[in-house]
Amino acid sequence: MSNVTLETLKEWSKLGHRSCFGESMILLAEENKKTVVVSADITTTARLVNFEKQFPERLFNVGIAEQNMIGFSAGLAREGLTPFAVTVAAFAPMRCAEQMRMMLGYMNLNAKVVGIEAGCRFGSLGNTHFAMDDIAVSRVIPNFTVISPADAHQIYKTVFAAAKHKGPVYIRLTGSPGFPLLYPEDFEFEIGKAIEYRQGKDIAIISTGSMLAEAVGAADILEKKGVSVRVIDMHTIKPLDTKMLDSVFAQNKLIVTVEEHNVIGGLGSAVAEYKSRFDNAPKQIICGLEDSFRKIGCYEFQMEDNGLVAEDIARRIEHSL
Repeated sequence: MSNVTLETLKEWSKLGHRSCFGESMILLAEENKKTVVVSADITTTARLVNFEKQFPERLFNVGIAEQNMIGFSAGLAREGLTPFAVTVAAFAPMRCAEQMRMMLGYMNLNAKVVGIEAGCRFGSLGNTHFAMDDIAVSRVIPNFTVISPADAHQIYKTVFAAAKHKGPVYIRLTGSPGFPLLYPEDFEFEIGKAIEYRQGKDIAIISTGSMLAEAVGAADILEKKGVSVRVIDMHTIKPLDTKMLDSVFAQNKLIVTVEEHNVIGGLGSAVAEYKSRFDNAPKQIICGLEDSFRKIGCYEFQMEDNGLVAEDIARRIEHSL
């Protein structure tokens, strides 16, 4: 059960995923005395100031040194603590891929890496701050679990589930301030178990992260045109919920994956890899960031330019049908 009110969830949604994560960490630290945070000099940016005020001895700022952040977190995990290492998603896992692979994955240590502002959220800062490849990098590291929550409530659930999970986890946070609250009521959240957000028999839209809102919007558009749309929230990208995918392959005629990530190496690739073992699996459309460096522009421009808004997703599905 959640111990956050609907009013709190709505406020977190208005403020965005950084505030939601920061406040969730406070609630976790109150319950779990082994929880600590390691910041790569983004305590303010990651909305961890309140956490630092309440638990000053449990937040470690290592400076702009993401590789050192991972090594330091590995040491904390070896001592029995549960560190959450936080930085911008464009810098982790890309900048510290080797450290995540050898210090956390290879050692199978109980540390969590959190990437804020994943995808194109830092639109005006350009490609140096776009995290278009973090799923691809993190999901190929053995022992790593990869989670991308859809809204404020699911971020809260993810934080607590990751703390209980034994082993390294990469948490990918997407969505701008004011992103929709898709789970206003309490719901069951389990790592590795996708959520059937909406039932439908014709096509299945499988999304991850805050793209669930656009997937639902596309489903609304298509439903008005007589297309029955199933919407799957694949919050855990690794391990994939293959039982859910088996159901989709058997019952739906077309699969559409939606993600704020490069079309290579992300959710779409993971689904296609599993689908390749089936003889008569449905056709798949992969909606994501095209495999190129992006134009500079605000977040809304990035989403429209990449066809990741509900209208464009629905139009692409219509063309395929």
